[in-house]
Amino acid sequence: MMGATFVLVPGAGGAGAVYWREAVAELEKRGHTAVPVEIQGDDPALGLPEYAALTDEAIGEHRDVVLVAHSLGAFTVPMIGKRAAVSRVVLLNAMIPVPGETPGEWFAATGADEARRKANEAAGRSNEFDPELVFLHDLPEGAREEMAEGDREPADTPFGQPCLFEAWPDVPTHVLVAREDRLFPAEFQARVARDRLGVAAEMLPGGHMVAKSRPAELAVRLLLLLGDKASPEAPGPSGVGFDLVDAAAEMRRIAAGVRDDQLDLSTPCADWTVRDLAAHVCVLTTAFIRTARHAPPDGQAPGGGARLSPDWRERLGHDLDTLVAAWREPSAWQGEAEAGGVTMPSAELATVVLDELVLHGWDLARATGQRFTVTDHDLAVCTGFAAAMSTPDMLDSHPGLYGPVVDTGTDPASLDVLLGLAGRDPGRWP
Repeated sequence: MMGATFVLVPGAGGAGAVYWREAVAELEKRGHTAVPVEIQGDDPALGLPEYAALTDEAIGEHRDVVLVAHSLGAFTVPMIGKRAAVSRVVLLNAMIPVPGETPGEWFAATGADEARRKANEAAGRSNEFDPELVFLHDLPEGAREEMAEGDREPADTPFGQPCLFEAWPDVPTHVLVAREDRLFPAEFQARVARDRLGVAAEMLPGGHMVAKSRPAELAVRLLLLLGDKASPEAPGPSGVGFDLVDAAAEMRRIAAGVRDDQLDLSTPCADWTVRDLAAHVCVLTTAFIRTARHAPPDGQAPGGGARLSPDWRERLGHDLDTLVAAWREPSAWQGEAEAGGVTMPSAELATVVLDELVLHGWDLARATGQRFTVTDHDLAVCTGFAAAMSTPDMLDSHPGLYGPVVDTGTDPASLDVLLGLAGRDPGRWP
């Protein structure tokens, strides 16, 4: 994928450089251009028209811009003048306006306050508006301090101004919703997106300030929206996109902890025992080594507990080491390869490999009563992939990839988000 240009519009207060800093870094290290819009949102002389003008200024001479707007920033998008330069719009935890609506009117018109009250009640939280608890609850300590110090108290001016437009930009428009948003609950945002834009919202982990709390996950998701499913993290100068070492090490540890008397236990994979799942992982590991080397498939079926050898743990550990080394070769990421009878770009297949290691590592750990860990990076890549592949159309066209999406509640952990998208019920396997 060629480098894209992202123009990032902040929410109320307008501290674009502070809010988008980590997301900018994540996009840039993947070979893209990211321009945060800076707005002196505490200046009462500035309102929606001025916000739109500043966004036009940030777009400048760029073309094929992906315009990403956070929260109140959604009121800016339909008022910009440089629509011809925009190829895609992404609304993030957004206040989606209708023509002529003011931001102040938006809350009553959409029922935002009542939705927040009900979500707080369901979660056992106070409905008292505490910015620390509403905005900063999931930010790392350093980011929380930076956001608290660098943000601006928004002026009242834009909240009383109508959003003057006739129609949204005629480009693909996406709505991203953070599942842990405490200001605008996820289900509420999804309803507003459906009612006002006819768009199905896409979920990702994090709270309202998701660009600050989960910049890597957000960057991966933005690239997936552009069709960059082949490589959610673009290969760097070495030609290798990401490393499988952490996921492979966790799989090796979990496999070593499986006892022989557990091999006939059930697993989160329907109709598969631990024996079946272990055999599946062993066969997939050797198959993915072959695809990394662009060798033809060896014809082994992906399951079959009867083929599990007595020394499977040791053999799997050796094969996992080989797998990591094979996918560290730049040639593994080039061209196309075949897996499971399907030919796909090799870089896309790398994401499938990581997804299989992470999900089946969890399956095996839960079935045998072991702990499971995954790095934030691997979780971000897998969540982005699962979100793209778990839509009804994709599930219909890829039978057997995942089970039906599982509802993991209103405030799920990040790992639970991935599991639910991949058809796992974390509540069933404590």
